[in-house]
Amino acid sequence: MSRQRILLVEDSPTQAMRLLFLLEEQGYEVEHVDSAEEALRVLNRTVPHLLIVDHHLPGLQGADLCRQVRLHVATLSMPILVLTADETPMRQREGLDSGADDFLPKSTDPAVLMLRVRNLLRHARRDADVDVLPQTTFRQPRALLVGFPASDARELEALLLDEGCLIQRSVDGRQAMKLLEASPADGVLVAERLPDMPGVEFCRNLAVPGGPAPAVILVLRSVPGTQMTHDMLQAGVNDLYVQGGPLAPLRARLRAIMRRRFLEEQNRRLLADFREREGRALMLEAERNAAQARAALADQLAAANKRLADQALITSTITHNVRTGLILTDEAGAVTYINPPAEALLGPISGATGGQCLFERLGAPLVPGHPARAVTDQACTVTTPEGRVVPVLFSVTPLDGGHGPSGAVIQIVDVTERRQAEERQALLMAELSHRVKNTLATVLSIGSQTRRRHTTIDGFWSSFEGRLRALSETHNLLAEHFWEWVKLGDVIGHEVTPYAQEPQDVTLEGPAIELRPRAALALALVFHELATNAAKYGAFLRGGGHLAVTWQVVEPPATNRPTIHLEWKESGGPPASQPAHAGFGSTLIRQSVAYELQGKSSLLFEPDGLRCRLEIPLGPDLRPCHV
Repeated sequence: MSRQRILLVEDSPTQAMRLLFLLEEQGYEVEHVDSAEEALRVLNRTVPHLLIVDHHLPGLQGADLCRQVRLHVATLSMPILVLTADETPMRQREGLDSGADDFLPKSTDPAVLMLRVRNLLRHARRDADVDVLPQTTFRQPRALLVGFPASDARELEALLLDEGCLIQRSVDGRQAMKLLEASPADGVLVAERLPDMPGVEFCRNLAVPGGPAPAVILVLRSVPGTQMTHDMLQAGVNDLYVQGGPLAPLRARLRAIMRRRFLEEQNRRLLADFREREGRALMLEAERNAAQARAALADQLAAANKRLADQALITSTITHNVRTGLILTDEAGAVTYINPPAEALLGPISGATGGQCLFERLGAPLVPGHPARAVTDQACTVTTPEGRVVPVLFSVTPLDGGHGPSGAVIQIVDVTERRQAEERQALLMAELSHRVKNTLATVLSIGSQTRRRHTTIDGFWSSFEGRLRALSETHNLLAEHFWEWVKLGDVIGHEVTPYAQEPQDVTLEGPAIELRPRAALALALVFHELATNAAKYGAFLRGGGHLAVTWQVVEPPATNRPTIHLEWKESGGPPASQPAHAGFGSTLIRQSVAYELQGKSSLLFEPDGLRCRLEIPLGPDLRPCHV
């Protein structure tokens, strides 16, 4: 078991040796530093279980160290014990007010001191807590004095040094601006009159937006009037101090400024730490999902390989049993190629004479010097070399060489094998039936979901008809491409363009992506819902609106799986607002992208218009188009 660690901050070597001996004798691991500034550097490296600090230290005092330690969430509950030679009640109250848990005179009996230490360590954090706390970041406050002569600056410098500040000096406003650009300050004390500009003008320039500006205290020579105070505060001055006045209020103001600056820094660090942790969690979740997807894909690949092997067996069987003859001729009718099944039916045929004989045997006479006429599935009989008469179907297809006919292709099918062709036709009919059933199931689902969200026939029919038209348009697009691959830009254009006021109101930009029918139908419904929403409530509601749809292929380093990042951004229309209840459209978008495409979607209702983001992994149904 690791020993508990104690950080001792003591500038007296004698006292430090005495405390080191006492603490190490009790089994504690002790690290000793002689200043609060050095203690901050140690706390940036490691967080001890207990902090023991001398009240009176050179530079930054023990009470100031306690205040800064209590500003950080990682050290907020760390026990602090303050030791001092001043045993007055006022000093004890000051030490406890600074955030210490206990306050002891240095003359305290060692046994009592060890009891206090053990009691405080009972409340110390466990080492495992460090992993969930943000990294500590302590530093000395930075102050800048602007435009003060040496005689006027001594008292202010002494005050800043007592508060543990790192001090920079500037003789005028221009030099001060350069110093602030190179090294930002937490607080700036500005003289009322600078050599190159009034102090108020410098404060006004410092308050220009562009980043976190330092807190500004303007040091005046006399008490200002009400109107002057108003003008100075309006110029960006955080506080006013009359030179020669009591230092206690100025010290309190400085401490408040530094406390606010440190808390702002800590909030930014906590937010960054939260975002980093959230990013890591999302990455781990993505890796877990990817592992699950890979496992599922492996199962799918195994099943697909089995289906391919079965299909290969079926294809091999069909190839060895189907007798289809193939013959090629030139433009004069001379045979240039004949495959074995054709030779088995007709015998060897070659040369122009053989070609003419072939056409005559098939009942399609060829006029010498002219191409064959097209013939489709014409029946006849042929006699094989063995003398067997075989009924066949033949087709003649003229070849176009670009500058005129260049020959013909003759296909001869033994009708006795027609059963195989009928089986193939049955397969095609089954596939057609399957697609019709899927389409009907989709239509029924759309009708059912639309009916649930409409109370009138007119409202239902308008939404239902629009979704059916979206499905129909995509069916037409797929039919034009023989139910193979279609382009993502074409799918979006078919669904979006009819709703735009003018063609230039729509911008589509992204690399060429091809979709399989399943993915195309799912995305068509998604873009239809977005387009109808834009027509009812968004960019297409009135003139002047614009829609930009952009997409790109990204390869996340965590998954090495290319993903399409698509963004739908409306502008120029009414402000988008979050609906009270999720409608069918948003449900359809979320579920279609998640379940049909294994992707992610998000809807952002922004003041300038709706923004929809889709992340869809490339796969069997989506691929880049290299044509």
